Amino acid sequence: MDRVGVAAAVLALMLIPGTALAQTVVLQASVDPRPDEDLAASCRYELTLLDTSRPVRGVWVIFERSRETELYYRDADVRAFARKHDFALLFPFHCASKNPAYGGDMNVDPSKGIGRALSSAFTQLAQASAHQELESAKWILLGFSGTGSLVGRLAAFSPNRVLAAIPTSPGHFDPLGMDTIDLPPAAAAIPELILVGSADAVSGTSRPYEYFRRHFDRGAPWTFVVQNKAPHCCLMNAKALILEWLEAVVSLKATRPGGRYGFIETVPTESTDCPGQPSPPTRRSWCRSSKDDWGGANWSVTSARIESRSSPPPGMMPSGWLPTVTFAKHWASFVIQREYPVTMPP
Repeated sequence: MDRVGVAAAVLALMLIPGTALAQTVVLQASVDPRPDEDLAASCRYELTLLDTSRPVRGVWVIFERSRETELYYRDADVRAFARKHDFALLFPFHCASKNPAYGGDMNVDPSKGIGRALSSAFTQLAQASAHQELESAKWILLGFSGTGSLVGRLAAFSPNRVLAAIPTSPGHFDPLGMDTIDLPPAAAAIPELILVGSADAVSGTSRPYEYFRRHFDRGAPWTFVVQNKAPHCCLMNAKALILEWLEAVVSLKATRPGGRYGFIETVPTESTDCPGQPSPPTRRSWCRSSKDDWGGANWSVTSARIESRSSPPPGMMPSGWLPTVTFAKHWASFVIQREYPVTMPP
């Protein structure tokens, strides 16, 4: 059923000038939908192997959801981290739902096709690359916006495969938003770094924070990070912080209750440059708003504290587990920065 995808993967390998076994190669795969799945067409994937002479220890999966996610997948620092830890990089392209009500968007429920297609792509790519370990390698998952909701759900769909998850500006339209994700213990035990913008007119701060607290309060090793005055964008601003967090959870294998805990003091966000304020327009991605797409209030961070225990100081909110002292200091300075620039609109 997926033979075309395998052929494309082999061809991509052959077309790289001067390719040698110890060099970077890029492979393509395509997975056809099944009749009972909510996929409008074949799902496409690009895999980058940074050193084919070494076994793959894991795969960093960065879902397409904006121009910035593709830039992130191709970023030199991201690739340096992957090379250092013998990780491959996978870029799943947007794979739309066949349901007309979705308007060309994807169905982020992994059981409706996206989850099965992702696993099938790894089977194809393992065969085409002669790296059979890809079929069982652990995943780091990074998703922006709607794929942030997908990342959270994939942790429950394939808990044995997911090493860490990074939902950024996470949210999706009802009923597949962050408010409907309640992970079982095995999935909640997977470290997550949740990144939000304090002026996000789409996903906002309230729903992602409720998602965070729902699981953190049960013992999940999760961290919540706010970019002050950032709209629905700006993953690149947090690149260094994300890589430092991954070093802690992937390389050092830090686990809760080790490390420290972060706490934040917040105020309502006042940024309102969206047309039609105080009610922001639906899906206006990169204007700044005091409310999210559902009318929930956004908030910004004014101060941060690092403590050795998980109970919050008076007047402060938990912001999660900080796996190392170095990361804790970086987190504390990051969340109190007054404003972050728009690095690239979605």
